[in-house]
Parts: sequence; structure tokens; C-alpha cells
Amino acid sequence: MVGLNPLKEVMKNLKPAIQYTLQMITSVLVALEIATPPNPYKIHIIVCLTALIALKYDWPNKIEKSLNKIVVTLLNLFWKSPKL
Repeated sequence: MVGLNPLKEVMKNLKPAIQYTLQMITSVLVALEIATPPNPYKIHIIVCLTALIALKYDWPNKIEKSLNKIVVTLLNLFWKSPKL
């Protein structure tokens, strides 16, 4: 069935759009960096490249899964129901 989960379809199209936008911003910042001598855009380039790397290697989902495992483990460790 087409259109069963519209949010999933939007998210599938959103990641490449964000990635292409970040690539464009990074390329513009690199061009500006080359054009001006004292390197005023180096921090901006680092932030954009870090965001691109995070999207490429799917860091947000990996971080979410790791934190979920930690929270579940801690909850199971500290809030066990007493045995009767």
C-alpha cells in the first residue's frame, strides 16, 4: 500500500535534501575561505563538515540506540520489582 506512513516517506526524502544543502554551504564556505586571506570561515567549515560526516555515518541513530540501551540497563538495574 502506497502512502501507509507519510512521515517515513518525508524522512526518506529529507535526509538527502539536508545532505545536499550542507554540501552546498560547505562548498560556498570553502570558496569564501580561499578568497579571503585571514581564514575567517574555518570554524564554520569544521561545523558543516562535522554535520556531513554525522549524516553519512548515521550518528544520530547510533547515539539514540546507545543511549536507549544505557537507559534500559540502568532502569533494569535500579528499579527491579521486589520478589514476593
